[in-house]
Amino acid sequence: MQDQSPNNSGSEPAIDLSQLVKAVVKVVLKAKQTQNPDEALVIRDELHRLPDQVMTEVLNQVMLELVQIDPTLCRWFIVDVFLRDADPEGRADVAERINVMMAELQ
Repeated sequence: MQDQSPNNSGSEPAIDLSQLVKAVVKVVLKAKQTQNPDEALVIRDELHRLPDQVMTEVLNQVMLELVQIDPTLCRWFIVDVFLRDADPEGRADVAERINVMMAELQ
């Protein structure tokens, strides 16, 4: 998902974050429907290939989208899939952040 606009002066095309976020949300929703966690693991692995700053921005936007659509799905994808190998304290911090986002929506 890259923006290949002619006004991009760098040698690499810029990443279209909004399209990338939409694609990630779509795949996560599909993984839920099909009950296939492998699909979510594939998107996790692809996200890890992004530069750290871009990955963080995409994940923040994905969390915002998913928490509005399905908070349980958001927690599953972010905490259980994406942060699967992270330390427990980091996972707990992110889970708390998702709880705060959910409370703000109510």
